[in-house]
Amino acid sequence: MNEQILQRYIRLIGRWWWLLVVSTLVPMLVSYQLTARQPPLYQARATLMVGTSLQTLNPDPWQMNLSTTLAGAYAELAKQRPVLEAVIERLGLPRTPEQLAVQIETRIYSGAQLLEIRVVDTDPRAAALIANTLADELIRRSPASGASDPEQQTFIRNQMASLRAKIEEVDQEIDRLTAQMATLTSAAEIKEIQDRIAALETVKTTYQARYADFLQVYNPESPNLLSLFDSASQPSTPLPRKTWLIIAVAGVAGLGLAIAALILMDYLDTSIRWENDTVQASLGLPILGAIPQITQRQRNGGPVHHASIPILSESVHGIQTQIFFAHPNRAPRTLLVTSPGAQEGKSFVLAHLAMALTEAGYRVIVADVDLRRPSLHEFFEQPNVVGMADLLNGSQEDLQPSIALRSTGIERLWLLPAGRTSVEPALLVSSRRFRTMLDELKRYADVILLDSPPVLGPPEAALMASMADATLLVVDDGITSHTAARKARDRLMGQEGVNLLGVVFNRVQSSSYGYSYGYAYYGKDKKRPRHRKERKFLTMAEAADRLGVSKETVRHWCQTGKLPARRVGFWWRIRPEDVEQLIAQSLATQMAARAQETIPV
Repeated sequence: MNEQILQRYIRLIGRWWWLLVVSTLVPMLVSYQLTARQPPLYQARATLMVGTSLQTLNPDPWQMNLSTTLAGAYAELAKQRPVLEAVIERLGLPRTPEQLAVQIETRIYSGAQLLEIRVVDTDPRAAALIANTLADELIRRSPASGASDPEQQTFIRNQMASLRAKIEEVDQEIDRLTAQMATLTSAAEIKEIQDRIAALETVKTTYQARYADFLQVYNPESPNLLSLFDSASQPSTPLPRKTWLIIAVAGVAGLGLAIAALILMDYLDTSIRWENDTVQASLGLPILGAIPQITQRQRNGGPVHHASIPILSESVHGIQTQIFFAHPNRAPRTLLVTSPGAQEGKSFVLAHLAMALTEAGYRVIVADVDLRRPSLHEFFEQPNVVGMADLLNGSQEDLQPSIALRSTGIERLWLLPAGRTSVEPALLVSSRRFRTMLDELKRYADVILLDSPPVLGPPEAALMASMADATLLVVDDGITSHTAARKARDRLMGQEGVNLLGVVFNRVQSSSYGYSYGYAYYGKDKKRPRHRKERKFLTMAEAADRLGVSKETVRHWCQTGKLPARRVGFWWRIRPEDVEQLIAQSLATQMAARAQETIPV
């Protein structure tokens, strides 16, 4: 089971490889264009020191931890709106705080109590200026900002130095007086010296108190002290671009999204597939075979014989064996080929099955009973002038199928086109004349293959299924849904006497080998030809309407010379007499074939 799932996804990737390539290349190209248009970026760095642990001979571990915590707080403060607004106002920057915050990045060196401020800008001078201004703004807003003021620090240091000098002078004077007092003998002189020493002690105490006050203000060992360790300089080289990394990431992301989308599509896909072994269990019908996908190049603009493509020939003969050779005694003489919806390839399968039967010696008639949208005549490159509808509209005495049978150019294979009618096709198919027509056709061939409308469209398919000996259901691989296939099966089996042989898959990808009609089907009725004035040339649409074929078929006939025409620019000029001559030739060929008894009576 795991191997089947793996093969399923391998086939899925093989089918959608172009989507994976596009999903990878487009993001890579877009990311390359975007990165190439971006101007170079410059980065400036300013470093602040938090606390004075590095300047202390014996740093306190508690103060170091506290400085690290404070550094994180200042790193967050650097990106706050009040600080950013102050920087913008000081520098006159033409940007919002939100835009400036995107340019700022902070980094903390916890072991050194350092806070690094990084500013990125397209202008190197602006980057350095913003970094320094931001650092200065943080210093101003710190609680110990006064201690970090250089002028105030200089004044305090000078005052403290002066006080130290005065204290030393007082100490020296006290020492001198004390030494002098030891040599005195007069009580009066000793008393005078003692009074002077007491006065000096009072002055010394005053100096020491003032020194203590200055020391408290200076406080060089505060853990909340911010100081500029290294100012930002103007960068000379831009930051290195990560162009290839961005392109690679964009490509991988696009590829990943595409693969996820494919997996989701496959999960949500309800279409019926050839490689899925649950199809037979789901429909309850045998799988008779598969027709491979035929490319436009293999078609070469016209009909293709299955013998020219080995894989097509093998698949068609396999289906032929399942239906006609596996049980010769029960081989059907009238086989209805239909499909759940439109454009699923039922006519293609029918035509190639007919050719395979002629190779086996069968005389075969392919009858186009899709009276609403006939297409079988175009496969054999025949006009749709007289056909099934004309025979069903006639009287019982005129009911002669040999009149409408046309030679296909393939031995033992004849075509009964759909013809044209203004009567509701369901009424023609359900009439007794149609049953009589099937019996008459059995006189001319061994096998009658009926091409019908889709089952889920008009009611003709279900009606004909009850009249035919057997019915073949064609589904389009990867297009027809399980629901549509089951509805078609139920509608066919709901008719009495229907012999539904099984399912044939069409357009199967070679890697997997070893539009529903609905109500819209009724909406595209053939328009009645309008009377026009005689003109020298016919348009392609008018010629197609006269011949009963599509414009593409008329264009192909003009290119191959089957219909004489002259090309002028992008248009073909077709004479009315050439169209009538082609119809006359076709009818004459048919009459000659009858005269030579190529159509047995």
